Amino acid sequence: MNTNRTVRIASIIEQRQPLAEKIAGVEALLSSLYKALRQLEEHRNQLLVRLDDQNARGRLQEIDFSTISLGITAELEALGKLRVRFCRDTLNIGVVGRARQGKSRLLQSLTGLTAAEIPDGDRQHCTGVRSTIHHNQSVETYGEVWFHSERSFLEEVIAPYYQKLRLGTLPITLTEFATVPLPPLPSELPGYAEPGAMYEHLSRYHAHLEQYQSLLKEPSPRRIAREQIREYVAQDTPDGQRVFFNYLAVQEVKIVCKFPNSDIGQIALVDMPGLGDTGLGDEERLVKTLGQEVDAVLFIRMPKSSGDYWADVDVRLYDTARAALVDLPIEQWSFMILNRTGADSKNGDNTNNCQDLGQTITTKHI
Repeated sequence: MNTNRTVRIASIIEQRQPLAEKIAGVEALLSSLYKALRQLEEHRNQLLVRLDDQNARGRLQEIDFSTISLGITAELEALGKLRVRFCRDTLNIGVVGRARQGKSRLLQSLTGLTAAEIPDGDRQHCTGVRSTIHHNQSVETYGEVWFHSERSFLEEVIAPYYQKLRLGTLPITLTEFATVPLPPLPSELPGYAEPGAMYEHLSRYHAHLEQYQSLLKEPSPRRIAREQIREYVAQDTPDGQRVFFNYLAVQEVKIVCKFPNSDIGQIALVDMPGLGDTGLGDEERLVKTLGQEVDAVLFIRMPKSSGDYWADVDVRLYDTARAALVDLPIEQWSFMILNRTGADSKNGDNTNNCQDLGQTITTKHI
């Protein structure tokens, strides 16, 4: 056990606690000011009814209470997010990258966990939902699953497809979504391959609704055993069979287990679905997660052994993450990990390609 590492992590967390207390005080002050401002606005409105002096009425009407109130509300929202961040008793590290870059396996190597707790795969997209992995020395491994409600499923998952693909009126109820055939893809929609792939994603939700529909009515969180984790987090079995559909109803999963490397026990790891396919809402969820629940980011890139380069999609992914916290430059809270593979791996020996990408990373401003 690396005691120095443990002490450093604990020290960072300890230094954040006083900041949370200061923020709580500022929040209380702003809330008091907001209340006083609303009372002042109400008093102004009463005066406007009684005043005959047009000059005085005009000057009172010029006072812009609305803009001031909106400013206070925005500050309270930002402070609330900061307070939650500083109150956490863990450092949360998020792993970001396109699909098939080895993100889940990197987390396994960092924690000593296995595919049972952090599912992986060798074929298509494996991770289907965001999961946060926490350490607890005294319990057997378990998971907690938060499901979408019927309303959040329709509004947050299905609605973006209807809007983006111009499919007309969104189903109001889950029964309507289940029983009414999907509208055909409009022929005048710009593009061809990308809208078609998005439509296939929506069709997957529609075609397999019967297999996960009941979960949308379940209370959250649901506690699950270690051996059940994969069927709620992953899209496929270890041998690549895409027979899991529970993840389509899941918002997030929390996994609690004993880290074999206990010196990082106060670190929580956030494993997110790989970006780069045509599922809608992935980037928005990434920005929200990074902005509210992650303290540091690991960007993962696995160069192909046959040759590789920094593509536009890599730059866009970096810019997407940058948008999560515009006030703090992304380079101050992120690391780029080039995933090196050996000759005996399915990817082959990519050592030279890792070196090439490492030498050219600054040319892409990453």
